[in-house]
Amino acid sequence: MMNTENYELAALLAKNAADEQEAIEGYLELLPKIMSADDIAVIKEIISDEKNHAMKLAQMALKYDGNIVMAND
Repeated sequence: MMNTENYELAALLAKNAADEQEAIEGYLELLPKIMSADDIAVIKEIISDEKNHAMKLAQMALKYDGNIVMAND
């Protein structure tokens, strides 16, 4: 049985992962507006970093959520 602190930690990790996804959305909106290939490459690198952060945070959240099983749709 998990304690409340672990669920709170899982919730904070999930929120931070969602924040990373929101940042990705903002960067994706920038891409069609940028004309410089060099600047596009920089934004794509930032998006890649944000994806990595989001994945790591989501994986950490799974460690602390009491092993709640994902649904198989």
